[in-house]
Amino acid sequence: MPLLIPRDDKAQRSNNFDAIRLAMALLVVWSHSFALWFHTEAGEWISLAMAGTYNAGNLGVLAFFAISGFLITASWQRSTTWRSYLKRRVMRIYPGYLIAVTLCSLVIVPAFSSRAFGALRGAEMLGIASNLLLRNYIITSDAFGGGAVNGSLWSIPYEFWCYLGVMALGLCGVLRWRPAYLVIAIGVMAVRVWLDMTGRHPDGGSLKAIIGVAYFWFNVLPPFVLGGAAYIYRDRVPRSGWLLAGLVAATLIAAHLPLADPLRLVLTRLLLPPTLVYGVLYLAFDARVRMGNAARFGDFSYGCYLYAFPIQQMLVALLRHVVPFPVFVIAALACSLAAGVASWYLVERWFLPRVRSGPDHRKDRRPLAEETTLVAP
Repeated sequence: MPLLIPRDDKAQRSNNFDAIRLAMALLVVWSHSFALWFHTEAGEWISLAMAGTYNAGNLGVLAFFAISGFLITASWQRSTTWRSYLKRRVMRIYPGYLIAVTLCSLVIVPAFSSRAFGALRGAEMLGIASNLLLRNYIITSDAFGGGAVNGSLWSIPYEFWCYLGVMALGLCGVLRWRPAYLVIAIGVMAVRVWLDMTGRHPDGGSLKAIIGVAYFWFNVLPPFVLGGAAYIYRDRVPRSGWLLAGLVAATLIAAHLPLADPLRLVLTRLLLPPTLVYGVLYLAFDARVRMGNAARFGDFSYGCYLYAFPIQQMLVALLRHVVPFPVFVIAALACSLAAGVASWYLVERWFLPRVRSGPDHRKDRRPLAEETTLVAP
């Protein structure tokens, strides 16, 4: 039986990850369009298909974590030192993120509120500086009715903590024990079952400022760790369309079972992570789907994700009583993609490791192949 993930490195690099990441970023835009326009995602198509257990935005974000689990584990194993690994992670996450949160505070908030441009108090300057710790600080005001200026940023610190977690497990030698990821995934999902069945949603208490809302970890860790496990067991996991179809069918059926919550939610949440990870990797390495050149002009997914929410907030403020919802969605998708393009060309690509000289000893400004095909924020 063929393997889900090709055996040789060259075949692994011929993948569709860039296209999938961009599609997932746009899927988040689609989902948030319902939330910001209608103040609910209940009518969003994937939410309807999943009976409200997940929506398109949920799946988009969790797919990012699944891809990252796979790619970041690969990056760790291919890194020569922990310093080189950490440098790549920092350079991929921080520049685009810091520019985005700063623009939100200094440009978008004043433009859509009563706040004057350039008006900064000492505490606000410290808040902006705290974004070096991925605190997601944006100056608060009456912009957008006092709602979140950029509600998508919550996932960025969790993502970076996952990077540090992989490094810690690697340095401690835990990753040399092959079942490590599977044991972690099973443990996290088991605790999630207990939390959901008992109605507990821990916020982290005094650690919340450092690790974020504790309960969110039980959402994002399973796909990340299962993605890493898929890389570790890449020589074992079979490729089967029937298995994928069965997982998808089981997940959809669980979402629609006539069971009282939280049991229905628990069953669906148990099935979704392995289904999503298997589905993403199935598409990523499907030889019949040729999307390997999706990032030939740049990886726009990260910038699209960083800027989409404030762009949508601005469009809602400007267009709510002017255009119908479908026009708003099209404008949101187009503007978010344009922001992703701008973020890539103006910020992100300049911080990726580059080949210093080619055969003719002239500087080559292209990002290293590994950074554009096997690294994900």
